[in-house]
Amino acid sequence: MVALAAIVAGAYLVLPIAAWGFVRALTMTLNGCIWLAASISSGTDAWTIVQTIGKAAAGAFVTPEVSGAIVLLVVVSGLALFGLQRLLGSEEESSR
Repeated sequence: MVALAAIVAGAYLVLPIAAWGFVRALTMTLNGCIWLAASISSGTDAWTIVQTIGKAAAGAFVTPEVSGAIVLLVVVSGLALFGLQRLLGSEEESSR
């Protein structure tokens, strides 16, 4: 019963964030395609387009939201690795 309540509460909290992220990614992709088409049609060379895309991507990674998400992913992956190590370590000790 507790697990079911935790799943429902998690879905209630995570689903709007996931929907917002999906819409945001879709909007950014659409804006990027329009920007790329406008750049190509204006006669800009490929190297300038690649440089501008690289600068925009680097600028997106230094925002507080993205930096926080990266830190959160690092912490979650560290905890997962710790849990896996404990699981495999206890399995190794029990087989002796």
